[in-house]
Amino acid sequence: MSSQKEDQSKDLFLHADGDSFFVACELTRRPDLKGKPVVVGEDRGIAVAMSPEAKKLGVTRGMPTFRIKKLFPEVVILPHHFDLYLEISGRMRQILSSYAREVEEYSIDECFARVRPSEIKYFGGEKNFLKELKEEIEKTLGVTYSLGLARTKVLAKQASKLEKPGGMVALLSREDEMKALKATPIGEIWGIGRRTVPKLTALGVGTAYDLVRYPEGEMAKKFSRPVLDLKKELSGEEIFEVRSNVDPRSQKSIQATATFRPASANPSVIWRELARNAEEACGHAREVRLASNKISFFVKSSEFKYRYGEAKLLFFSSDPGAVLNAIEPEFPKLLRKRERIRSTGVILQNLLREEKAPLDLFGRQMEALKRTRVEETADKIRKKFGKGSIGRASSMRRKKD
Repeated sequence: MSSQKEDQSKDLFLHADGDSFFVACELTRRPDLKGKPVVVGEDRGIAVAMSPEAKKLGVTRGMPTFRIKKLFPEVVILPHHFDLYLEISGRMRQILSSYAREVEEYSIDECFARVRPSEIKYFGGEKNFLKELKEEIEKTLGVTYSLGLARTKVLAKQASKLEKPGGMVALLSREDEMKALKATPIGEIWGIGRRTVPKLTALGVGTAYDLVRYPEGEMAKKFSRPVLDLKKELSGEEIFEVRSNVDPRSQKSIQATATFRPASANPSVIWRELARNAEEACGHAREVRLASNKISFFVKSSEFKYRYGEAKLLFFSSDPGAVLNAIEPEFPKLLRKRERIRSTGVILQNLLREEKAPLDLFGRQMEALKRTRVEETADKIRKKFGKGSIGRASSMRRKKD
């Protein structure tokens, strides 16, 4: 069996899964409870999430809190703080968006991303990519995620389970994949329901490896397409995409971020990258006919410190020129002398469908929409001749640090 890596020119899939997520979030408020048995669910009367220490004592999900207090008086039981969980979940997706362009929120504590070869190459390989992502999550959020990187979405999901908590698993060869599949019981495969497990077991299919090896023709006679699709994904055949969770025209915000190397303290270099972010975010907005009148932007230092700014427009627009003109006066406030910046980002907020943009007495809104039509012409040029064929001078200018 070959241990060589698969084709490195193809995208990879990442799965990030929060470890004891609700408890981990609570510990950012109560660091004094780290290392102690903690349960979240006081307000519901049952254990919804448990720390590893609570699990070791024998606390299980759904156990009534009155019973926990009786059997395990040393356990600390806390109520939910959903605003906190949503905030940390959102910040996690923002971090991941600076490592990979396509990110899908699967649940409050899980997300998928499609990672391009260029993004992997920037960090010096798959393992360095995972290492830096894991380090930033832990340093900035104070929680841990288990990470899985693989050829397909299902393989990435299985990879993230292999070394929980805090795991970091990359399945980069057939040998890696087969080893992981052999270690995965059939009941732990994402998408295999409880009713399906006995049917597979009766056929001698006890692990994910057995499922992959089972003759496809025989499998097709006995099971529906979802099971066959899972079999293909586990075999390394891409079936499932990373998808946005919302109607493109119902988005509340559009974000464009980028990490660049080397990190720079040069304001011109940082501004150039921010200008590219603005072009990309506005380009996405134009594709679905959305416009914004409120802009957030940020820089991230080499020490993973974020600084945010905000700017407002007098009209709704998806014109990067208007966005950059609004950002420019606020931009210097984000910079510190000699501090090296490694990432920038622009977030278009208050998104509105172009046709619903309110007109004003001075014609500003109508003029803004006309400028958008000019940008759409540039979009057609990029589509025909390549992404870098045309752009604003501020985003194309390259200056040395």
